[in-house]
This record gives sequence, C-alpha cells and structure tokens, in this order.
Amino acid sequence: MALMSMPNAPFILLVNPWITDFAAYDYWAKPLGLLLLGSLLRAGGCGVFFIDCVDRHDAFTNQHPEVIPGLARKYGTGKYPKMLLPKPEAYAKIPRRYYRHGIHPESLRRKLKAIEKPDLIWVTSMMTYWYPGIQQTIAVIREVFPDIPIWLGGIYAQLCPQHARGTTGATEVVTLPLSELPDKIAAATGFSLSNRDEWTRFELLPSPALELLSKVTYATVLTGWGCMFKCPYCASGILQPTWQRRGAEAIFEEICRWHREYGVVDFAFYDDALLIEAESSLEPALRRISEELPGLRFHTPNAVHIRALTPDCCRLLHACGFTTMRLGLDTTQPNKQRDWGDKVKTEMFVSAVEHLFGAGFSSDQIGVYLLCGLPGQSPKEVAEAIQVVKETGALPYIAEYSPIPGTKMWQSAVALSQFDLAGEPLYHNNTFFACRRPDFSYEDLLQLKDLARQARRHNQ
Repeated sequence: MALMSMPNAPFILLVNPWITDFAAYDYWAKPLGLLLLGSLLRAGGCGVFFIDCVDRHDAFTNQHPEVIPGLARKYGTGKYPKMLLPKPEAYAKIPRRYYRHGIHPESLRRKLKAIEKPDLIWVTSMMTYWYPGIQQTIAVIREVFPDIPIWLGGIYAQLCPQHARGTTGATEVVTLPLSELPDKIAAATGFSLSNRDEWTRFELLPSPALELLSKVTYATVLTGWGCMFKCPYCASGILQPTWQRRGAEAIFEEICRWHREYGVVDFAFYDDALLIEAESSLEPALRRISEELPGLRFHTPNAVHIRALTPDCCRLLHACGFTTMRLGLDTTQPNKQRDWGDKVKTEMFVSAVEHLFGAGFSSDQIGVYLLCGLPGQSPKEVAEAIQVVKETGALPYIAEYSPIPGTKMWQSAVALSQFDLAGEPLYHNNTFFACRRPDFSYEDLLQLKDLARQARRHNQ
C-alpha cells in the first residue's frame, strides 16, 4: 500500500528483510519500529512504500515450487514460507536444516520493479544473528536500485554497528535516537518534515502504520517504552534508555481503531514492562475495553512482570480477554533472582499463578519463561525451576540464553564461550548455545527442553 508523494517530498521505501535461521515463527512478530517510522514519515509529508520480505500471505511465494508455503495458526499467528539454504560455516555441526524465511527472491524483485524509484531506502533489523537475511535483502535491492542510498536501522544495527557497516552492504548504519532523525532526513533529502515535534516524545507518536501490511491478522500494541529494571542479560535499557508510558485514551483509541476499521480481534503487547505503573495508563484503557469492546483477545509474548499480578489485576486481565499470558520467572534461585534484576521471588510467582487461576485463567493460557544456559547457571537449577512451575499448574517454557552485545552479562559470556562472540553474531543464536561448557553441555540443554515439554503435557 502506498501514499502518493507530495511535490518536492522524498519517496521513501521501507523494507522488512528476510529471516535466516533454523526456525522462525510469526508469533505476533511485526517490525513495529519500521511501521512507526512509516507513520511518522507519512504524517511529515513524505511518500512511503513498504515491502515485507517475511509476508506470510504472498501468493507468488506460497505457490512457488521452491518454497515450503506458510501456514496460518490460531490467533492470527502462523508459519512463514521458507526456502532451504546452505548452512553458514559457523553452524556446520548443528544437525538441523537452515532456511531463509519469507517471500521468494523473485517476488521481492517484482515488488521493487513495480514501484517508482525511491529517493531513500530504509531497511530494519532484528536479531543480530539474522544478518545474512539482511545481506541477501540488500543485495536484491541493489540489483534494482543500484544508486539509491540504503539506510540500515533496528536492533542488530544498534547492537552491532561496526559489524553491520562491514558486512551488510548498507550505505549507512543509522543508530541515532528517534528525535534526531528529522535532521538526518533533511540533510539527506533537503526536505523538512512538518511534524518534527511528534518525533521527540513517546506520548506524541502516532500509531504504527499496520495498514501498510498486505493483510492485518492481528495488531501489535506498545503502551510504554523501556523498562525500569536493569536485568544483566537484557538489551532493553540499551535500545530504549528512558522509561515512558502512553496515556489511557491513546491506548484505547488505538485498539478501538484497529478493531473497528480492520476487524482485528487479536492484539499482542510488545511492552517490556506492560503492567508496571499501569494504574493511570493501561488499566483505565482495559476497563473501557471490558465495557465497550467485548470479544477481543490479548496476548503478552514478551512476558509480564510477576510482581504486578495482584488479584484485582488478574481479574481485570481476564475480563478484558487476555488469552496468552506469559510470565517472566527466569529462575527460582534466590541469589540469581537478586543478581538478575531483583524483580521477582519464587513465593511471588506462586501467588501470582494462584491469582490467575482464581481470576478464571486455565493452565494452557499461563506460560512461564525460564532462562537456560546463562554464565554461572547449572542444569540442576533449571530442572528445579521446571519442577516448581509444573507444581503450580502453569506451563514452563525454556528460553535459551542468547548473548547480547552491550549487556552487563556480555563480557562474562565472551570470557566463557569458546566461540568468537564479539566477531561473529551468528554465534549469538540461542539455538547454537554458544555458552556451552563441560558443566552445561548442548545435550543438557536438549534434555531440559524435553523436561519442560513433559511438564507442559502433564499440565495441559
């Protein structure tokens, strides 16, 4: 979907690149930052076009004989179409197949050739170890538009800027804060955006331009930026250093818009701290939703903070239609709970699950993330945590540790790992398990994942 560019206004192409990995799933995954950028650029007077290289609904791709087609699952999620790729040398010993997830390359070429020549191309990025997909995306873009500047932003660009500059083929790697981008765009295009104030504060931002997607099967919502907790394994504080929240009216109106204009029923919250200090923002919005918009479903794939799950909060969540509850327990070891952010205690977790059950949630709605394979952690600790979760009736899910540059735990991971974490982001892949060691082997990881699956089957 495109908006006609204004006279003298730049026409900007936004691209969500391919994912290259052993497995990938559209678990309410959308490039929220890029779509927000699309809204800001359009509101500021620019022409915008969006190409989604991981579009699950691309007809050309799903009918192509070289492609394993995508599949729709419940609540708007689904499997991406994918094509088998040779494994990078770093993954040579991993006994799994490696894929490019998303549209067929020829479909991308056709989309690029069908649009007017852009003045600027902006590509986003997610996981650091998905960078081969960015390389491949930019290579195809260069075939069609060899002389157009390509800016790369997003998470990988922010965390690994030097690597991105040296490997992706982008003209420039952009790591500036949002408030400084209007000046950069003006310097590059000669065009002054008419909405510069909107770029300066979170509460002034428009809704992400989900309408640019080929099909809206769910909506992603962000009610706050950043997180007040400083967990040593998490990059939230690096990517969003300040903690900001939106007002209740803005939250309600955004959800209302997607439901009434596009028939959206499923909403996924992207917040890192959704329920923290929500009394004047999220909670009033949810009370209105429970009264005025019955029948919606809400999902929390990023996990909520357990300390916020009071009986009243749980009743409100259930009344509004929260369907997929994910809790961030991480560990049941008191010393590690303190060292890993001091945001939860085991007794607090047990009470929270009781409150959820008391509010009407069922076992299959309550999933609990447990970190696995961190420096200093033992397999026994993870097994004990799985048992604790199992005994509450909730469902344990293993979250394999992925070393993230710039976090407090990064240097410990670099010192512990036998692999070049600093030089090769492919080793950040949680499937690869770069922090394996004699006392926590790859086989230990697989056994713990199986133990968690057994516990889920027991409680479902």
